[in-house]
Amino acid sequence: MIPVTIGLFFLGLLFGSFFNVVGIRLPAGQSVVSPPSSCPSCGRRLSAKDLIPVVSWLFQRGRCRTCGEPISPLYLLGELATGIGYAALPHLIQDLPELLFAYVFISVMIIITISDLRYQIIPNKIIYPMIVLTLIYRILYHPLPMWEYLSGFAIGGGMLLLVSVIGRWMGKPNAMGGGDVKLMAWIGLAGGLQMILLCIFLSSLIGFLVGVILLWSRKLASTAIPFGPFIAIGACVSLMLHETIFTWYLGLFI
Repeated sequence: MIPVTIGLFFLGLLFGSFFNVVGIRLPAGQSVVSPPSSCPSCGRRLSAKDLIPVVSWLFQRGRCRTCGEPISPLYLLGELATGIGYAALPHLIQDLPELLFAYVFISVMIIITISDLRYQIIPNKIIYPMIVLTLIYRILYHPLPMWEYLSGFAIGGGMLLLVSVIGRWMGKPNAMGGGDVKLMAWIGLAGGLQMILLCIFLSSLIGFLVGVILLWSRKLASTAIPFGPFIAIGACVSLMLHETIFTWYLGLFI
């Protein structure tokens, strides 16, 4: 199993490199296959040795070899997150259809996180197709009763929509973006009621903790914080560990 895990990790690094490109180019309306990757500062076309996942960024100390300008650590984080996720999934999910779906789920979350951090956009051209495809998948295969997935969709999207409406009523129209609402609805449809409740809790907790840190460092006023990455982290943790976490939680009272 160890060789398989290592292989999946490196496969995840390769896919993560591509997901970085998708997350940056797709919201900007650019092709994800052409032109070839280039330095965002000087425009130099990157060679093969500039594109080795993780290794290139580390050896170049996060800078372009030509102009010396910093290269965003988002590239590194996207690759590592995908590699770790790909390697961990088979150890946590044994049901084959659910495992394959989990790979798609995590891959989309990486792309959405990159997009939201870069542009503060969760592209409809990603989220709408995923809602439709997930609904079809859940109709064909649903380990849980179908009503749980539909309830997850309604509660996930509904709770964030309520936050958005309350924010607008209080004069804060950006309290919750429409992309976040649709993303949480999709997560609920993908994982069901139990998973979406845990995801809402975890993403809110992570967002709160990051906000406290930024407030303490006096960077909150000058830092725009998209909520999508917190949702993505909460969703991935919930996807892989929600049964374990709920079993542990219930064990505290039984």
